[in-house]
Parts: sequence; structure tokens; C-alpha cells
Amino acid sequence: MKLKKFAAALGVFLFLLGTVSLPGAQAPALALVQEQGSDYSQAANWLDLPKSITQKVDVFWVYPTVYNGKAMVAKIRDPQMIEGAKYTVRSQASVFQGQANLFAPLYRQASAKVLTMDQAAKDHYLGLGLADVTAAFNYYLKHYNQGRPFILAGHSQGSNLLTDFARQNLDDPVFKKRMVAAYFIGWSITPDDLKKHPAMKVCRSAAQTGCIVTYNSVAAGKQTKAPTILPGAISVNPLSWSTDGKLVPASANLGAMFFPKEGADQSYAHFTSAQNQDGGLVVAPKDSKLLTQMPFGPGVYHCYDYSFFYENLKANIARRIKAFHGGATK
Repeated sequence: MKLKKFAAALGVFLFLLGTVSLPGAQAPALALVQEQGSDYSQAANWLDLPKSITQKVDVFWVYPTVYNGKAMVAKIRDPQMIEGAKYTVRSQASVFQGQANLFAPLYRQASAKVLTMDQAAKDHYLGLGLADVTAAFNYYLKHYNQGRPFILAGHSQGSNLLTDFARQNLDDPVFKKRMVAAYFIGWSITPDDLKKHPAMKVCRSAAQTGCIVTYNSVAAGKQTKAPTILPGAISVNPLSWSTDGKLVPASANLGAMFFPKEGADQSYAHFTSAQNQDGGLVVAPKDSKLLTQMPFGPGVYHCYDYSFFYENLKANIARRIKAFHGGATK
């Protein structure tokens, strides 16, 4: 990221959507930013913890921007933030349901008001979220993980923070041995990232492990309107799991899923094609009436990055987990 780059994008972010204590082996503390993270020994500082361990793999989920309060930074247990974060578990992190044990920390989200402050103050407030994500993962690794493989996943601001976290930590042996994959959707990985941080690798095939999935959904020609698409962004097509520029038809789309605040979830097969182009994932949704949340303007489908490819994501998660465990893949 650079957190400064995120500050520029955060100014236009709107409200985007809607316990156990297991003993474990000691794990090394990972890199920490200067700010001290929140206390994750308190279950109340977690959005979600599994009541029991039912899967062989964990997912560490960091939710997108949901805070729209008046304070510079949301308190760790801000009710409005928590309500919005819960909705992301239903609408996005549910792709991992039945495949991975969900661990989702609460974290302090910065308000767009920080953009009016001097640079030192900006860095301070925006750094709180990264400090929390780092502290939460350290606590998870030491007390909850018990040596299981894990997936890192998020969206938008969550993926942004995880990208910074990855820059600091992916060369750690823990990640090299245990990370199945990372889904940093709704943010950008650039060639500069890969050059400066060789441990960061973008996924370029469906069964590759230890790599990062990244893409940002837009209509053709809207790439420059999406503040989450950074210069030189690399995009992974979730219909082919390749970074090439081939158009993949909607027939390869196993199903989009939409999650109205009221009423039943809605599934649509073959909802959109997808093509990597100029740093964005160009899509052509079949039914625009379903698309009511576009805070960055028409054609920037940021809020639907998970929804458009929901069933393909579920299938791919299963495939990468199988590959990680040495299973044969087609």
C-alpha cells in the first residue's frame, strides 16, 4: 500500500454493504507497526470466532470499509461498524463456509476526516488498522491456529491492510509453510510490490498455492475511475484464474450471488463474462437492476467483487485447499 495511497482512496469510500480459546504451540511474533494493536485475548474484540473447529484449514478475514461515524477512527467495538462488518460475513466471507474455520478480528477503521490532518496524524490514524490486523493475527497464530494451514482474505480496506501486512510478513517461514492462498480482492498488487517483496506472488493458475488473488471489477473504460486500481495493477481473472488478457465468456461463470438486506439470497448462473484489461477486471453484468451500490460511480462495481464470482470463488477455494494438501487437481 502504501497507507498514504489508501488515504487517497478512503476519502471516497462510503458504507459499502450490510468463542473459543484453544491452546496452541508458541509461534513467533510477526512484524508490528509502531502503534500497539488492540487486545485480542478479549473475545469481544473479534467479529467472529468458531465455536468448534470443523475444518482442516482456517481463514483469517478482514472486512471492508463499513464505518461511517463521526469520529476520526472507529472504536474497536463501535456498534455501527460491527453491524456492517457482520453483513460482510454473510455477503462475502460466506464463500469459505464449510471449507475453512472463520477467524475475523474487529479493527479500528479510519474516517475520511483524517484527510484534513497533517501527514503525521494521517499516518497515525491509518496505522491503527494495520496495527490491529497484525496484533490479531499474532494472537490467532499463537492461541488459535494449532498448526493448521490458513487463508488470508479480505475486501477493499481489509485487503488493503492485508496487503501491507503481507509486505511485512510473507517471507516469514510460517507463511511459506502454512498459507494456502490469499484473497486480497478489491485492492491492487503491482509489479513494484513483487519486485520489492519477492515473497509476494500473484496467483496465475487455479491450483497454485501460497499466492495472492487480486482483482477489481469495472465496466470497460472505467478503470481510471476506480480508486482501488493502482498504477500497474495486476488482475487475476476469477473465471480462468489467469492474469492474461483473454475474454472468458459468461458461460464459465458458475453463479453470482446477491444478498439483499431483507429477503432471500439470490443466485444467478452465467451472470457476467470477465477480462483482465488495463489493471481492472472488465465485466458485463446481465442485469443492472440488481446493482444498486456504486459509490465510485456507474461502472465501478467495487461492491460486487465477491458477488459476481461467488460460486467460482467457492470452487477455487476448495481446489487450492486440495492442492495444498497434495490432492490431485484437474
